[in-house]
Amino acid sequence: MSLFKKSKILVIGDAMLDRYSFGSTNRISPEAPVPVLKVEKEILKPGGAANVASNISSLGQETTLISSVGTDSNGKVLKDLINSQKVKLISKTNKNFKTTTKTRIISQNQQLMRIDDECENDSTAFPLPSNIENLIKASDAIIFSDYKKGAQKNIIKLIKLSNKYKKPIFIDPKGNDFTCYKNAFSLTPNRKEFECVVGKCLTNKDIIRKAKNLIKKLNLKSILVTLGSDGMILVEGNNKSTHIKATSINEVFDVTGAGDTVIAVLCATYLASERKDLKFAAVVANVAAGEVIKKLGAQSISSNELTSKVYENLNLVNEIENEYFSKLDDLDEHNRIIKNEKELEKIVNLIRELGFKVGFTNGCFDILHRGHIKYLDQARKTVDFLFVGVNDDNSVKKLKGKNRPVNNVKDRIDFLNRATLDDAFIICFSEPTPIKLIKKIKPDILIKGGDYKANEIVGSSFVKKNNGQVKIIPFVKGYSTSNIIRKINKSAN
Repeated sequence: MSLFKKSKILVIGDAMLDRYSFGSTNRISPEAPVPVLKVEKEILKPGGAANVASNISSLGQETTLISSVGTDSNGKVLKDLINSQKVKLISKTNKNFKTTTKTRIISQNQQLMRIDDECENDSTAFPLPSNIENLIKASDAIIFSDYKKGAQKNIIKLIKLSNKYKKPIFIDPKGNDFTCYKNAFSLTPNRKEFECVVGKCLTNKDIIRKAKNLIKKLNLKSILVTLGSDGMILVEGNNKSTHIKATSINEVFDVTGAGDTVIAVLCATYLASERKDLKFAAVVANVAAGEVIKKLGAQSISSNELTSKVYENLNLVNEIENEYFSKLDDLDEHNRIIKNEKELEKIVNLIRELGFKVGFTNGCFDILHRGHIKYLDQARKTVDFLFVGVNDDNSVKKLKGKNRPVNNVKDRIDFLNRATLDDAFIICFSEPTPIKLIKKIKPDILIKGGDYKANEIVGSSFVKKNNGQVKIIPFVKGYSTSNIIRKINKSAN
């Protein structure tokens, strides 16, 4: 069972390109007393805010990145990398903007030099999109990744908008003054960044005391100070502070991007936890950081890999399994015939928390026949849980004529329940189309029977926009309710 449920996370900040040049150094240059590197391999990775977004996406979250990426050759490479990570990029820059690129020269597993190719901090180079307020409103959380490349000029506005819509904003801060981050939800500085603002901390008690003072001064919810091989300390305004020990002390290969992983996992885990537990989120972020520093460069960790590592490190298997089966029991107790929208919402949320795939189909289902049964069987096999929307009696009359339906909605729902072997959730609707239900359920797969084209099906554009799919199951030839009624009328005459 994955620790993560799908959320919409908006990442804003300074994106950059990380380039790694590997080679051998077997001779000294005749031009100067320096080693000559013969480049043998090059690796390109998204860095900075782009690495944060990559981490978020690898955890299965719907990710949007707002950042300045130039139109230069490095910018084009970075855009391709971002797109390959299934991250939606929003970038507006002028043609003179230079994409920040960090090149690391590596030989025999040792970093010899880092070359930074960037323009000076230019706050005019980071325009926010005109629909920024709508983007924040539509997100579950916002991450601000500050690398002092121009994005910081927007931070006060971003915090204000995030608080307006009650969206937590997580910030990876920079600089020697954190005043601009006032009223944010959580800051995640490393020890050096933290001490640059509050002064030298000789002990963990110093860190906690100064963090509490800073939280009070800036009206923050929490500060998570990362301490490298000493783990991290979570300080919350009203809760007891927590020192979390590092999980990987002797296997460090490269700490590049570890802070990006921490803030990404902290945010995603916080959103996924039912009690919005920052302590648990910090523990998971600590495990993730311990894994990525074993690898080269700015790295991401998948949802399944991280979940497995958390189980190993925290012995959570029994606790999580118990919670999982408790939710399954809760779901099993729900009547398959849904009475109202409140009950529908509760069932859908429970299924999502369990990580199952949801499907939706709809129809009048007036007189059930072999075609319906075959269609419903296939629909149920396509997903983990199928929801069936049934037209109420008035909407059937409008669709089929004054003599329909033959069976009232109560009977039709009962027949459907038996036909689906009590294995589908059924709910009636009175609107002309099921679009309202589709928007509430947000199915992974929208299923329809017949010879429709995908774009002709009500709700198809909404489902696709939310990363779902549309599946068309052909009807069994020769079977339809209208044909059955015609046969009955013909026999009667």
